[in-house]
Amino acid sequence: MIFFSSEQNHQMADAVVSFVIERLGDLVISEAQFLGGVEAQVGNAQIKLQCMSAFLKDADVWVRNGDERVRLLVVQIREKSLDLEDVIETYVLKVTLRRNEGLLKRCICIFRKGIDVHKVGSEIERISSNIDTWTSQLEALGVQRSIHNAAEASSSYVQRQRQLRQAYSYVEDNVVVGFGKDIEDLVALLTEKEYPHNHKVISVYGMGGLGKTTLARKVYQHPQVKTHFDCYAWASISQQCNRREVLEGILFAFTSPTDPQRDHIKKLNDDELGRELHNFQKQKKCLVVLDDIWTTATWDLLKHAFPTTQEGTHSKILLTTRNKDVAVHADQHGFIHEPHFLNEEESLELFHKKLPNSNDDEERKKELAVEMVRRCSGLPLAIIVLAGLLSKKHTLYEWEQMKANVIHCIGQGDQQHEGDSKYRSVLWVLGLSYSELPSHLKPCFLYLAHYSEDVTIRMKDFCRVLIAEGFISLRRGSVETLEEVAYDWLCELVERSMIQVKEMSSTGRIKSFCIHDLMRDLCVSRAQEENFLHFIDCQNKGEEPIIKNARRVSIFDNESINADDFIHMVRKLDGSLRCFTMQDGRVVYQERVLSHVCNHFLMLRVLIIDGMLSNEFILPKEIGNLIHLRLLSIPYWPIRKIPSSFGNLRCLQTLRVRKESDIIIPNSMCKLEQLRHLYFYNPVGGVELGKFLRSTRSRSLQTLVGVGTKNLLMSDLLRFGSLKKLAIGVDGNFNKFLHNPQNLTFTRLFSLQVGNFIGNKIDIVPLILSCPQMYKLRVISPIVSLPKVNQFSSNLIKLQLANLYLEDDPMPTLEKLPKLSVLILGFNSYIGEEMVCSRRGFPQLESLKFDFLTGLKEWKVAENALAKLGYLGIRGCMRLRRVPDGLRKIGTLNEMVMDHMPMKFKERMEEGGDDFDQVKLVQSRVFINCDQGIFLIIHLSCVISLLIYSCIFCIGILL
Repeated sequence: MIFFSSEQNHQMADAVVSFVIERLGDLVISEAQFLGGVEAQVGNAQIKLQCMSAFLKDADVWVRNGDERVRLLVVQIREKSLDLEDVIETYVLKVTLRRNEGLLKRCICIFRKGIDVHKVGSEIERISSNIDTWTSQLEALGVQRSIHNAAEASSSYVQRQRQLRQAYSYVEDNVVVGFGKDIEDLVALLTEKEYPHNHKVISVYGMGGLGKTTLARKVYQHPQVKTHFDCYAWASISQQCNRREVLEGILFAFTSPTDPQRDHIKKLNDDELGRELHNFQKQKKCLVVLDDIWTTATWDLLKHAFPTTQEGTHSKILLTTRNKDVAVHADQHGFIHEPHFLNEEESLELFHKKLPNSNDDEERKKELAVEMVRRCSGLPLAIIVLAGLLSKKHTLYEWEQMKANVIHCIGQGDQQHEGDSKYRSVLWVLGLSYSELPSHLKPCFLYLAHYSEDVTIRMKDFCRVLIAEGFISLRRGSVETLEEVAYDWLCELVERSMIQVKEMSSTGRIKSFCIHDLMRDLCVSRAQEENFLHFIDCQNKGEEPIIKNARRVSIFDNESINADDFIHMVRKLDGSLRCFTMQDGRVVYQERVLSHVCNHFLMLRVLIIDGMLSNEFILPKEIGNLIHLRLLSIPYWPIRKIPSSFGNLRCLQTLRVRKESDIIIPNSMCKLEQLRHLYFYNPVGGVELGKFLRSTRSRSLQTLVGVGTKNLLMSDLLRFGSLKKLAIGVDGNFNKFLHNPQNLTFTRLFSLQVGNFIGNKIDIVPLILSCPQMYKLRVISPIVSLPKVNQFSSNLIKLQLANLYLEDDPMPTLEKLPKLSVLILGFNSYIGEEMVCSRRGFPQLESLKFDFLTGLKEWKVAENALAKLGYLGIRGCMRLRRVPDGLRKIGTLNEMVMDHMPMKFKERMEEGGDDFDQVKLVQSRVFINCDQGIFLIIHLSCVISLLIYSCIFCIGILL
């Protein structure tokens, strides 16, 4: 891991104090009735914090210059500001809960309440006194008060954020410079039959930030590679390699297994799994990318699953590593490729591609760009991050200042890493990227340390965690929601190249992102230095014990953890903990684990447990102790009952749980006024929430997933004017649910999912008519008839259909939807034999997928239909004879994936086949499991069973 200096501790203090000041202001305004007895102390503390915060800007400069006295003061300011917030919020919440208790209980608590008031008031005054002392000490040391106008800054910030909002048109990083020859050479090595050396392992070796993964991905996605191999798999290895997980993932990618086959694979022991994967690669022409192998020991864990020495096999391995010894060790006869550092011309080309609007008409800026880019030593990551830094600098003065910072940081790096200029270029540019972040973005960036290496992070989930922590705030003059502000802030991190877009949604928004491993090193280092986060990697037994006053703890990579081990691991933690997450593992005796958390970590705002669990359990009644909790996510533990104490969680904003059978929802849940996102993941049926929705005090619900219609009326949902996403399960009288729908309209509902668990046909039209703004629709149910064109929302972008059992061709209707970009026709959505796409049909469609349309025999595409189609997927359409002639006229079509199709269907599209002319211009044509013949018939029933189950289950999965 890269080591970074600890001079940045002060920078989080500015953000923390700003957040606390704002939160106290909110409490004074919105919760004044609950501050009885301490309102004067709270107001006084807020004023003192505001006065003291004016010194933090100048304190920043002092700490940068190495003043240890100022640094220590700033650390104390940060921690005590958080303590102050904890004390006041706890008091407000306890008063709120008591006011909702019965008269007798309130009378009993009067004496105790008096003691609380005195105790809380004294604690607030003590912290306020400390603030006075620190302010005087900062002033005595010569730190100057800033006269920065916060109101003006807030107004300009809102306008800047509105300009920032945009739809990104890229996924990950499509800007590649200087790799043309590298890509050409590696593609030839992988695909040329007559290449002088038949290398089994081809290694891409080089330091972090050189572009190894980018290069490997370009090769992996190359059309020539896609048409050469039968099967493909990409595995991200990282420092801590889970052998079982890697091998299972590769075999799953190769075979697209049915549910029974997946169970069979999971039951294999490690040796059997390796042998099966090994034999598969001998029988088929497979390509495996093993990205980021750190050690020879890691390769030794994996090598037995790959045929690297046998003659006669045409499977290949593409490996990336920072260590040349790994490349040599993997295959002494393999090919080792080291990407070159960019020359000056290539470096400037990459810089200008990442920063196209840099006012190059100013000659001085051109000169500064050349000087700063030269300091990057030709390392792509350093250049990209530098461009991200300068994207926020618009004046010549700012560019001059940046150049001075570059020289200063390089000088420091020279002393620490003599003779390693490439390494220094990474250090200074990454360090600057963090230093230059505005204070509100620093905690957002540091929060990424929660996630393990190479993980893909969902944008929505991350935004909700930041909101729960209180890091996102509405600015003066803004009409945006907290979710919109959080999204904008993360977009700014993308613009600064500190995170990388992984996947875009069909609506053009960022769906998921990742973080480069070197940038993550910076993130983890800063988070630990500033006591922002402590993480435990259970595979690294030498990890230092958790410090007592840690605010956030993340545990990951635990294969299995029992209650005793868990309690021992967190034994030193005190009540300061605000966030606790457990990822990627199993938990034994989960009731004891949760009870310990609920009894000891009373300041928790975020609780996430992503580990697997098979047996049902009841949430412990102690959950009601976590009165500060904003986000509770336990999506893989099947919960049978939620206790009545859940009503104490007055701050709860997001709830994500799984229910296995009829879950008991307590009446007390109606008291949760702050609920915004409610998910009940369930394999069959919806949750009975009619009573809850009719009586809840929350008016801020934006997401409601997994609700059943049995005891629900659509009018119950119309009470929530902010509802954006709705997923319902038809498990009762659907006609009663609709209840006079013609007068009911969801004005802000953008995403609708309907799953039918009864099997009877339903009339979907009234529900669709009530959602005129909808842009995503998923229907998994038999229906009376397909809605007409004018009955669909004109904004519809993505449509997924399954189990509709339509007898009439749906294409004449669907092809007229003006904005439809993604269409998925799933299992038995249409049971007819012929489909026709008419002339000029589907004007905006970019992605089309057919899944197990088992009756389809012929598909026709007229001229000028599907004019923008880029992706076509056909899976399990066993009776489809051929692809339509009209495909040859679609110039935008660049990717086709044929999965579980008959051998004859595949042969027609291969060179020399009857349909080759229709598809020869398509750059990437991938065939998966199209040569298994009788295997498909044998397992078709299993596949169908899986699809039916999946269709039902996916009602609880995000689009």
